[in-house]
Amino acid sequence: MAYSFRRRFEFGLAWRTLFLVGAISLLALALWTPDIRAGRIVAALIAAASLATLWSFIRRTNFQIARFIESIRFQDYSQRFSDPSGAGFDVLGDTLDRVIKELQSRQHSAAAEARALAAIVDDAPSALLSVDADGRVEMLNKAARQLFARDPVHQLSDLDRFGPEFAAVSKLPPGSRKITRLTVDGVTQRALFASSQVARLDAEFTILSIFPMQSELGALEVAAQADLVRVLTHEIMNSLTPVTSLARTSAELVAAGGDLEAARLATETVARRSEGILRFVESYREFAQSPQVRRRKFAVQPWADEILRLAAANAEGRALQTKLEVTPDTLKIDADPELLAQALLNLLRNAVRATASAEEPLVRLSIGRQRGAQCRIEVADNGPGIAADRRDDIFLPFYTTHKGGSGVGLSFARQVVLAHGGSISAGEAPEGGASLQLVI
Repeated sequence: MAYSFRRRFEFGLAWRTLFLVGAISLLALALWTPDIRAGRIVAALIAAASLATLWSFIRRTNFQIARFIESIRFQDYSQRFSDPSGAGFDVLGDTLDRVIKELQSRQHSAAAEARALAAIVDDAPSALLSVDADGRVEMLNKAARQLFARDPVHQLSDLDRFGPEFAAVSKLPPGSRKITRLTVDGVTQRALFASSQVARLDAEFTILSIFPMQSELGALEVAAQADLVRVLTHEIMNSLTPVTSLARTSAELVAAGGDLEAARLATETVARRSEGILRFVESYREFAQSPQVRRRKFAVQPWADEILRLAAANAEGRALQTKLEVTPDTLKIDADPELLAQALLNLLRNAVRATASAEEPLVRLSIGRQRGAQCRIEVADNGPGIAADRRDDIFLPFYTTHKGGSGVGLSFARQVVLAHGGSISAGEAPEGGASLQLVI
């Protein structure tokens, strides 16, 4: 099509140029020939007409292209450039029309996408605020307008009115994420706060996300408390039942003047079991305190190798095979190495214990990048595995499936992972046993 336009344009330009040259030659001849004044006038008119024809032909191309550029400049995609003259401009016009239609289609698609994104932002459950470099605040969606309906915010300093804790959190650098408290309409509630930095029109903005979650946290706390009460009740009742029976037996023996040796043994047993219950309650009190995370960057390979060697020492002489996978081998992570090591030791000891019945016991520790800055840690074994209906219960405090187990190790590991802002889950390992996966 471009070739057709060029051929027809060149042909039209050529014959008009030749006609102009001929007209100018005829005018020159008339000027040199005496006594033909009327011929000179006719020759001049012919030359002027041919010049006007050539100028109009060239100007038409410039006009079409200039109009096309102006349409794009002002985003006016309603213009059309078809030319039925047959001079080749119909081809140019059709090409420009197709370009305009394509730009119009893209504009409609972009506008539809922008409307969809605007609707998503406006309906987002989190209150979204944008803060520019001068501290000006804009409420971006309905959740923000509803949250601050009675007390709108326009400057970053306006956030100080919602409590000192929230005011301090709102001034944290971009990338921060924290559960905080804010007071709205005189009611203090907990909210998840997060911030990020984006660029818009070559200017940097900080986006603040505020998600009030008092009711959600309350429901989770009630559920967690119910789980803890269920486990504690089970453990304490299991211990108190024989203690009560032995105490009654001892009292009956003493009252009846019976076997004092048997009464002494029963009393000693009651004392030991009472001390056991006391230690159990004390361990629960210590467990209830959240661990304090002290992050720093450290190399994973030597750290993980030492932890795996310590865990393998619990194999009690069995031919345990251990496997360490760190990808890449130069991997570094930002975490609390001591807390994370203690959590992994608990998982690895459970894995070593689970392989007791395996013919060729195997424990694998794999560490690598998950996505972005997150790290994925997996502890796997070839033991009997964890039943699907117990994979959530194993993280409850004092819940254990091992005889003699305390039921604290996995719960402590979960606390450590949550303190790092990560997650932990149980599944089935490729080796056939259990797989514990941590993402931090």
